Amino acid sequence: MWNALASLTDNHRAQAERYRALGWWRDHTFLDDLRAHAAGRPDHPAVIAYEGGRLAHNISYARLAVLVERFAGALAELGVGPGDVVAIYLPNWWLLGPMYLACARVGAIAAPAQMEYRSREVGYILQASGAKVCVSADVFDGVDFAGRVVDTAPSTLKHRVVVGGDASRTGALDFTSFFMDTAWERDRPAPATAVGGDNPALLVFTSGTTGQPKGVLHSLNTIWAAGNSLSVPYGLTADDVISIPQQLTHVAGAMHGVYAPVSLGATCVMHDTKADMDLLLEMISTHRVSWVHAAPTRLGDLLAAQRAAPRDVSSVRLVSSSSAPIPQHMADEVRKVFGVELLACWGMTETGGCTTTRPDDPPGWGAHSDGRAMPWMEIRIGADGEAGNGIGPLLVRGATLCLDYFGQSEVFAASLDADGWFDTGDMARPDGAGGIRITGRRADLITRPNGEKVPTSEIEALLAQHPAISEAVLVGFPDPLIPEGDAVCAVVVGAGEAPGLEQVHAYLEGGDVTRDHWPDKVVHVRQLPRNALGKIQRNELRAAIEAGQL
Repeated sequence: MWNALASLTDNHRAQAERYRALGWWRDHTFLDDLRAHAAGRPDHPAVIAYEGGRLAHNISYARLAVLVERFAGALAELGVGPGDVVAIYLPNWWLLGPMYLACARVGAIAAPAQMEYRSREVGYILQASGAKVCVSADVFDGVDFAGRVVDTAPSTLKHRVVVGGDASRTGALDFTSFFMDTAWERDRPAPATAVGGDNPALLVFTSGTTGQPKGVLHSLNTIWAAGNSLSVPYGLTADDVISIPQQLTHVAGAMHGVYAPVSLGATCVMHDTKADMDLLLEMISTHRVSWVHAAPTRLGDLLAAQRAAPRDVSSVRLVSSSSAPIPQHMADEVRKVFGVELLACWGMTETGGCTTTRPDDPPGWGAHSDGRAMPWMEIRIGADGEAGNGIGPLLVRGATLCLDYFGQSEVFAASLDADGWFDTGDMARPDGAGGIRITGRRADLITRPNGEKVPTSEIEALLAQHPAISEAVLVGFPDPLIPEGDAVCAVVVGAGEAPGLEQVHAYLEGGDVTRDHWPDKVVHVRQLPRNALGKIQRNELRAAIEAGQL
């Protein structure tokens, strides 16, 4: 078993000991939390799961504790032990939480794969992680996920387990018969394993927009600290009911929608048709959901669904969003529909949730800031930490930062300086109130010949509010007069007849946007190139622009 502290430098080991002394890390784990809740409030719902648009499971804490032990016994029977990797390729089904925790129970590492990943990405994850077991759906939403695993499985994958459908079709173990119908916890319980907060527990692969995906490795402690980075400022308690209509195999969904509720003794409400906002509204009304977290695009769909057919959303006391800048009109609409302020968060796979605005911030602040960090995370803009009012590289360090890049320790080490500051690759500026505003990825950085840096994320969000633009991306290309600097091209997908350059300039002037942030060129495309997770492939656009193809 790998103890994370054993791989750290003396400086970092002292830092980790400090985290413990301050209560930012702990010796006990989510498994201890689960046992306590199973004993203290056994009938309280832990997981409420909808599948195919209907309520499928309502699992109490007492039942969840049994399932974790049963799944752990099944994993042990398959030879899974400390340090082994279990790949999980599933939609938002009820068994995600028990499976994550069962991996921790036997000292193994859960490696979730996004459902959007196709054979290339799934094959890479199985190969790079050396997963011993893969638990996948059979066929879901018309896609043969079990077949993808068969087609890409390396020799290191010893067992394939299929959920639903016909496992024999691909020669896999049937999940129901092997994991559910056998009382392993009674007949052959998993061996006692010394599981502490430093155990590596979650391996999440990045989307790989600029090369092969990196396997981001988190411990039970970094997961716990990341969950607290939102749970604490939001004042979440065991009485809260949490729903995140995103993939719970993504780091944000896993940390805040699966692990954090177990830590709190709260309830996770989930659905596998995650784009169905009418269903989410019914779930909010029926189960009295108190916190909803969604990306701006999904949140926009939720607001539209509520406007079309209002439901009882009076239980909601917190709404938050991340992954893209929040437009002002969305903050205003959330206040109107839900009666609360829209909170903005920033984080990444390497940190989980890291910064957030607060419920007591000024009205609409989430449209201007990505928030402040809790004491266990430090943030810095610029190499010297004195970026003033300008845009600079964002660096972070603290208790939520991941342990390593699995199998790529040298890449992770290259992202850290001697004092433990991690280079996020993001650009940010101060928000004027002790927090940050993300302006874009450094790889997407556009710098004018005069040195002015264009806040790509903010301008893209503003352009996307134009009634004739559904999506917009800013791409830098060599300035025709001074090629050492960048000119700016706006690549837009129209919602109808997309505006030309003059119309875009007039729109931005009406928004009082700095002229250096205006595009020099506007091109129209029918759709934007994306990778398997839907992230825009800017390199393809940049190459096409420089080649004169756009």
